[in-house]
Amino acid sequence: MRYFIMYIMLLVCFSGKANSFRSFYVNAFSPSSKEDGSMEHPFKSLNCLKTIEFNPGDCIFLCGNQVFEGNIYVKGIKSESKYPFTISSYGNGIPQISSRDNSGIIVDSCENICIKNVLVKGAGRNKGNTGSGIDVSNSRFVKIDSVEALGYQMNGIGINGGKDISITNSYAHDNGFNGIAAIGNGYDKRSLANVYIGYCVASNNAGTTAIMDNHSGSGILVGYITNTTIEFCEAMNNGWDMPRIGNGPVGIWGYEADSLTIQYCFSHHNKTSVGGKDGGGFDFDGGVTNSLMQYNLSMYNEGAGYGLFQYAGATEWKNNIIRYNVSIYDGSKNSDAGFFIWCDSSLGGNYPLRDSWIYKNVVISNQGHSIAYETGFSSGLKISDNRFILTVKDNGHIDGDKTKFLPSYEKNYFWSQVAEEKNKIQPVVIMDTAAVYKPMKYAIPLNVSISQLKDILKNYYLINE
Repeated sequence: MRYFIMYIMLLVCFSGKANSFRSFYVNAFSPSSKEDGSMEHPFKSLNCLKTIEFNPGDCIFLCGNQVFEGNIYVKGIKSESKYPFTISSYGNGIPQISSRDNSGIIVDSCENICIKNVLVKGAGRNKGNTGSGIDVSNSRFVKIDSVEALGYQMNGIGINGGKDISITNSYAHDNGFNGIAAIGNGYDKRSLANVYIGYCVASNNAGTTAIMDNHSGSGILVGYITNTTIEFCEAMNNGWDMPRIGNGPVGIWGYEADSLTIQYCFSHHNKTSVGGKDGGGFDFDGGVTNSLMQYNLSMYNEGAGYGLFQYAGATEWKNNIIRYNVSIYDGSKNSDAGFFIWCDSSLGGNYPLRDSWIYKNVVISNQGHSIAYETGFSSGLKISDNRFILTVKDNGHIDGDKTKFLPSYEKNYFWSQVAEEKNKIQPVVIMDTAAVYKPMKYAIPLNVSISQLKDILKNYYLINE
């Protein structure tokens, strides 16, 4: 299958408008004494590409199983959808771009770009690198597929403004700011739109000393964005080296986003700094509207499995749905709960979490609480038909200040294994007058893969149905 795809890619560069499209090959170990970029006489280094004035529809092919020092930079290339400007591999194996202190592949103000089957590696997030693995700015119709990115101070894969972007089957790890980030420009949700992130893994993106006044170390982050889907992705062991105390990283999350869907994702073992906040699994943060979080699994995160947050200065947060998600043993450092609902205290009830619905989720908590509030101002927030189970500790299903009384609670299922084992009366949640208190059976999954996630989650949704 891989060779068939490569054949198609090569065919694109030699068919149609064949005379106007060019292909440039790079092979450091070519025996040819001539270097003209052809397959017969390939360039031997990335430096040779710097002399080329690229045209729309051109292709760059790097020989597999080789390491190329330097980077690739393209700007202002406006290709047609049938003939994208392509950066990929040829031959056996995956080529590596070693960009040391700089970004690996930079795309600026382009259209119809395809980046596929390459590995980009920087000097290390705290070892001199100052860039991102794949850095795409203000571009449209960009496809990034089967890329591995590591060792960058900022993002493994970073999108800054643009439209119609897809990132698939990629692995971003051991970076600083984020594994994968798609963030718009100028505090405008319309500056980045129609983004798809699917079947990706973001791990061990620990944090960076380049950012001392804000969070760093998230797995997948989107912001100032409209119409985005993140699905079938995994985020794990991120955020553990954020070099500050304060608001922290999350496995997969979005802020200032409209029409964001996060579904069928697995976020686990994410962390934050000593004394830092967050470190959770998933998060709809400040300024999220008309968005959907569903069919996700969060496990063993230092923060809450699911955060609903509104910070000072954010635009309105409203019309969001959080359903069919599962949290298992989250909140070991912050929140002590599966769900954490927070607003900046300076808001004083202004711009609260509004007109949203949390239903048919499952929380299995070993930290004492199912939902925690901290100045979690809300209006029109409905919490119904969820399953909440407390194990090991029982400090009350619903915890926090008086803002915990603001949402409406309708027929949620509650059970405390601790109370059951000690032959005590089940703790009552007075806010939910229709609550059901009954034992619920469950099993903790030992091995989770994205391909099995639907089946694993299905078992939880069937609890006591």
